[in-house]
Amino acid sequence: MGKSYASEIKTLSDTLTWASSLPIDVMQRFVNETCRASLVAVGSGGSSAAAHFAALLHRRVARGMSRHATPLELLLDEAALHARSVLFLSASGKNKDVLAAARAAVAAEVPSIGAICTQKGSPLASAVCAFSRGYVLDDPIPSGKDGYLATNSLLATMVIIARAYGCFDPLTEPQRPLIDDSWKGRDSVVVLHAGWSSPIATDLESRLHESALLHVQISDYRNFGHGRHLWLAQRYSSTFVLTLITPETQALAMKTLRLLPKDVPVVRLITKQKGPSATIDLLAQALHWTLKVAERLGTDPGKPTVPDFGRRLFHLAPSHSFKSKINVPLAVDRKLRRLNSTSDAVRSIYISEYESFRKELAEADIGAVVLDYDGTLVHQSERFDPVSSATADVLLRVLKLGLSIGIATGRGRSVRQALRDALPSNIWKKVYVGYYNGADVGTLADDTKPDKTRPAAATMIAIEKILTEDKLLASLATIELRPSQITVTPNDAEPRVDLHQHLMDMVLVAGVPSARVLCSAHSIDIIETETSKMAVVQQLAELVSPRMLLCIGDRGGWPGNDFELLRHRFSLSVDEVSSAPSSCWNLTPRGCLGPSATIRYLTALQPHSGAVRINLDAIEDSGNSV
Repeated sequence: MGKSYASEIKTLSDTLTWASSLPIDVMQRFVNETCRASLVAVGSGGSSAAAHFAALLHRRVARGMSRHATPLELLLDEAALHARSVLFLSASGKNKDVLAAARAAVAAEVPSIGAICTQKGSPLASAVCAFSRGYVLDDPIPSGKDGYLATNSLLATMVIIARAYGCFDPLTEPQRPLIDDSWKGRDSVVVLHAGWSSPIATDLESRLHESALLHVQISDYRNFGHGRHLWLAQRYSSTFVLTLITPETQALAMKTLRLLPKDVPVVRLITKQKGPSATIDLLAQALHWTLKVAERLGTDPGKPTVPDFGRRLFHLAPSHSFKSKINVPLAVDRKLRRLNSTSDAVRSIYISEYESFRKELAEADIGAVVLDYDGTLVHQSERFDPVSSATADVLLRVLKLGLSIGIATGRGRSVRQALRDALPSNIWKKVYVGYYNGADVGTLADDTKPDKTRPAAATMIAIEKILTEDKLLASLATIELRPSQITVTPNDAEPRVDLHQHLMDMVLVAGVPSARVLCSAHSIDIIETETSKMAVVQQLAELVSPRMLLCIGDRGGWPGNDFELLRHRFSLSVDEVSSAPSSCWNLTPRGCLGPSATIRYLTALQPHSGAVRINLDAIEDSGNSV
C-alpha cells in the first residue's frame, strides 16, 4: 500500500471539484431508465457506503424500491435479480466478488446494469459494456488509485451518484469537523445516525474496522433505544458516542443525547446541508475525523500491515451456485419469469409449446421479415444515431437472399431518413415502412410517406385537446399530434413520473373507446384501435404468400408497442417476451439482446433447397439452458 492517508485527504477538494463538473450523461440515462424499476446497489468494502447512498437516493428521489447489498448477497439471492436493475460501484472494477456478481446480473438479463469505476478500462466496465442495457462511467480520477482505504474514489462516486439523481448542491470545500479529544483512551464507538447520515454510518463501520482503529457499533437513533444502549452501559469506560447530525434529524439527536450519562464522551459531526448534499458533507467530515483519530493513535490507515491470510482471503473467488435444479431451455425460463410462475404444469405447457414453435419455425419457408426499429435495429439510447454498419450489412444480406423487409415503427420521418442513410437507394423500393405504428405504410423510396398533410383523425384531435388542457401533463411532457397518433414524450427533467398510468386514466375518463395507449422505451403513443403494426405484416403477407413472415421486436409484453406484432405465430423477441406460449419467443443466448440479437436472428436465415429457412441451432447456444 503506497499512499499515506494524510496525503489522500489533502486532495479531497480537487476531487470534489472534478466530480462536480465531470460529464455524467451516461449515468443520468441509467437513472432515467431505472426510475420506475426496483434497484439493487452493490458495493463491497469502501464502496458499501456508496451502495447504501445510491439505494437511499433511489427510494427517496426516484421513489423506487431499492436496497444495497454486497456482491455475495446478490449472488446468493436469485430473487434479487428478477426484474430488478443493478448498479455496481467499484473503484478499480477488478475484484473477483464484484465481477462474479456482474456476470450473474448479465446472465439474468436484468432490466439494466450500471457501473461506476474511477479507473479506466476495468474488467467490470467491459462486462457491463457488453450488455445491451449496460451503462458505464469509468473516467479515471485525477488523484489516482486510493491507498488501503477508499477516500477520493468514494467521495467522487457519491458526488456522481447524487448528480445523476439530479439533487446535488455543489459544496465549495469539504467540511472539517471540530476535533474533540474527549474520546481518547477508549477503543469502542457507538455511531448514531438516521436518514441521509445513514450511509456515513456504514462508511465509518467499514473504515474504522478495516483500519483496526476502533470497534464500531452503528444504530439509528430510535433503534439505539431498543436494547443497543446496553453495550454503552456495560462498557462505560471503553466506549464513546459519535453522532451524525443533519437538519432532518437534529431535534431527535438532541433529545437522545440529553438522555445519555453526562460523562459519556460524545463526538458530533454536524452538517447544515440538506438531503444528499448532507451525506456528502458528512462523508468529508468522516474522512478528516478518521485522519485525526489515526494521528492520535499513531498509525497510518493508508499503510496498514496486511497479514498473509488477509491477502489470501481478498483473492478468494466467491462460489456461487444459484442454477435452478430444474433444467429448462433458457427461452422457456424467460417465459416462466414473465409469468412469474414456478408451477410444474405451467412449465410443461411452455416446454411443449417451445418444442412445437421451434419445429414449425425451423421448417417454415420465410418470405419476409418485419422488424421493429427502436430497440431492435438501434439501441434505445442511440435511437437518433445512424444505423450501425453491422445492422445495415445484415439487412442487405436478407434482401440478397430474396426476402422482403418491413419496418414497423412508432416514429415518422426520422426513421425514413436514418434508413435511407444506411441503405443504398437502389433497394429502397424493397423495404416497406409502417410509420406511426402502422398508420401510414409505404416503401422507403416513397417521398410522400409518412404523409403529415393528412388531416388528423377526429378521435386524435379530441384527445389532444384534453391532453393539452391538462396543466399537469403540459408541465411533464411534450405532446405531438400526428394524423393517426399522439406522441407524448416525458421531459428529461421529470423522467420518474408514471406518465403511462396518467394517460391511461385520462383516456379512460375521456370516454374514447377507440383509442389505445402503448409504450416504447422513450415515449408513449396514443393510437386509434384500428391502427396497428400488423398493417405492415398484412401487406407483406400478400406479397410473399405462400411463404411465411418472421416478425422481430423488443417489447413483446403488454403495454409494449410490439405486443401485437409479436403475437404473430412466427415472432421472435430480442428483449421482453410476452406470456403467450405460441409466439414471441426469445431464443438468443444469455445477455444477447437488442440489435445484437437481431443480427444473430437475421444471420441465421440461410438458403435451403431454393427457399430460405432459419437455422435455430445457429441462434441458440448448445448450453442454452438454466
